[in-house]
Amino acid sequence: MSTTAPRNLPGRGVLWTAVAATVVIAIGAFVLSFASLTDLAVRSGIDSTLAWIWPIIVDGLIVAATVAIVALNGHGRRAMVYPWTLLFFGAIVSTAANATHAILSVDRSPDIPAVVAALVAAMPPVVLLLITHLTVHMFQKRAEVAQEIEASQAETAATDEAYYRELQMRRAEAAASLARALETNDDDREHRASVESLEAELAALQEEADAHVERESGGFFPSATSAVDLPGPSRVN
Repeated sequence: MSTTAPRNLPGRGVLWTAVAATVVIAIGAFVLSFASLTDLAVRSGIDSTLAWIWPIIVDGLIVAATVAIVALNGHGRRAMVYPWTLLFFGAIVSTAANATHAILSVDRSPDIPAVVAALVAAMPPVVLLLITHLTVHMFQKRAEVAQEIEASQAETAATDEAYYRELQMRRAEAAASLARALETNDDDREHRASVESLEAELAALQEEADAHVERESGGFFPSATSAVDLPGPSRVN
């Protein structure tokens, strides 16, 4: 009666370890980018007492877009377009600004080519973008597996219930045959054995249903001993 088992749901520990790693990397990327963008803002003529606002605006957009993407996980593609657009826009601006700052500052280290300095400075926002996508991908896959498990459980429950109903009908027919055998004084041992076997199988199914903690109702089958009443003298003990 069981269907093919769905894929295992990724453990919460693994998921939250990845999230924690993402947060650590994001903090590191933000700190490095903050220093570069603050200096770039000062070089661009913004007062030094206000220059720190520039990286907050640029990298803050990346943070806000990232939070929005995680919060909207599971919604349709159209709902995800805008936050992803903001994330890419913020990442592009931050990457370009960090690279520009590195090129302007390369005179401090004449042995370092400008392109190398630009690549090094561009890595933090680029890595932040990549790990953001990775984290969202993990949440999406976890949601997909959870849906598969839920669908599999629902299918199994429906199959078990249908089989249980079939057993009830067979037991009712066996009980009716037993009653007729009693009325006509025929040999009722075969009918009685059939009733006992069906009742045992019904009881086993009921116990199995009650044992499944995934089923919120605690068992969807009616009582196995109350579905059909046997004639008094021949009631199976």
